[in-house]
Amino acid sequence: MRRFLVIAVVAGIVLIVFFVIQANILSAGREIEMETMENKLLIGHTDVFGVLERPQVLFDHGLHENAMKKEGCRACHYPDADNNLMFEHAFAQMPKDKNAVKDAYHQKCISCHMKRIEGGEKYGPVTCGECHDRKRALRATTIPVFVFDFFYHEKHVKELGDKCDSCHHIYDKEDGELVYEQGTEQSCLYCHDLDAKRGPFLASETDVTKKKRLNMRKVSHKLCVNCHLSSSRQNLKAGPVECAKCHTAKYRTLDQLKNVSRPDRDQPKRLLITVEGRMMKEVSFDHESHEKNAMRCRTCHHETLNACKRCHTITGSPDGRWINTADAYHNVFSRSACAGCHAAEKAQKDCAGCHHHLLNMDIQTKGPKKQFCSVCHSGNAKAAGRAEKIQASLLTQKRVPNKVTIKILEREYHPSTFPHREIVRKLIDISNDSRMATAFHKNIDSICRGCHHQSLPEAEAENNKPPYCRNCHSTTFEVRNMNRPRLLAAYHRQCLGCHERMELKQTGCRDCHDEKGDFPAGILSMDDIGQPVAGG
Repeated sequence: MRRFLVIAVVAGIVLIVFFVIQANILSAGREIEMETMENKLLIGHTDVFGVLERPQVLFDHGLHENAMKKEGCRACHYPDADNNLMFEHAFAQMPKDKNAVKDAYHQKCISCHMKRIEGGEKYGPVTCGECHDRKRALRATTIPVFVFDFFYHEKHVKELGDKCDSCHHIYDKEDGELVYEQGTEQSCLYCHDLDAKRGPFLASETDVTKKKRLNMRKVSHKLCVNCHLSSSRQNLKAGPVECAKCHTAKYRTLDQLKNVSRPDRDQPKRLLITVEGRMMKEVSFDHESHEKNAMRCRTCHHETLNACKRCHTITGSPDGRWINTADAYHNVFSRSACAGCHAAEKAQKDCAGCHHHLLNMDIQTKGPKKQFCSVCHSGNAKAAGRAEKIQASLLTQKRVPNKVTIKILEREYHPSTFPHREIVRKLIDISNDSRMATAFHKNIDSICRGCHHQSLPEAEAENNKPPYCRNCHSTTFEVRNMNRPRLLAAYHRQCLGCHERMELKQTGCRDCHDEKGDFPAGILSMDDIGQPVAGG
């Protein structure tokens, strides 16, 4: 018995010590993970070494930049055949041999540190544990993506003038060389985004870039940083060469880029989108407006700057990955498609109040609703960008009552007064401030449909008299129609759903209803539920 107690006590102590150590490790790990390091790199080469015997090396790139300004980038980065520095791991081009890579790093780094010791200068670590430090290696490293937005493009155009060949080139398939051809300027990503899915159209270019491992990181550093270094050596105005000066994690918004010019490729401001063999009218398209509402050209031109129909034909083609014209434009699930982009915009808080329960697509076809076809397929080039705003003068008492009283909860609460006209006026203002909404909301009936979602004005018995909610939603749940909520649920789904998605404050019961002290039991009277209140 005594032996059992001793074993139990020892085991308990061991467990306590274990959990304390684990808690400390996890706590330290959390602190380390939360600490985001800037201008630092992790060197591990797991593709060469596999499972590492020692922790990765946390390399302070910014510290080395400052300490080796005299030597410059060439101290670590080797030039290529054209004397341009290669800004990647210094030994990335070596054969995938463990010992060769390890010896090259040790010789380069330690010999440099030893040389600085001999010169009486500040130096880095020279022993294994000082570099391969487990605690430091666990720190989260971040290299924020740099976005070459329209602001930077305009800045380079002003500095370089018409010298587009400094950045842009195409691949000459016959000669196997890079050449510049005016009017063919495109984003570097079209050929150098090695993870993108491509059709045969760019196969000759992407085959070369993949074979030579010319990814965006490699080519952008080689082109941009070498250009900046060259300008600096000539005492010319130059861009930054330090990592942290470009990789700032700060990005401009569309509002900040609104007045910045877009790249000029002789693109039309407005056009008619037409496809050979079409069975629908041409689509009027305001290209200029869409440019101002996109962060980059690739938002729509995700393959090249050619027209969509170049790859997305009526029946589909390999270049467009067999996505035909209809799907390319109408896919409500793709942000690259017109319908999908519009659906995403309608999910924004100003629009979501009405659109959260109005399905973006036709249930049967999984495509856009048919009543909107004529908005785009007008066949009129002048229709693009000419949508008229809804006039607030239409908000008359007869057409839009000032207030509406809802008595569905009158047993427990006093009637709820709905500020009908005030809400409609607010929705009209939101619609008129959006070019997209103005194009689709042709009149005030479009605004009304946000609440009166299953009635069309042309089918109503009397003008400006849409059916009441109770005409479709009964007070009790219909077992035979489970898709239709009962009246109480319909009101709350409609009102609270709008409040939540538009991030309004009114979400509690007493925000809309004054609670009664006592209320009688019995059957709810349906008289005057949702009737307009006179006056106003």
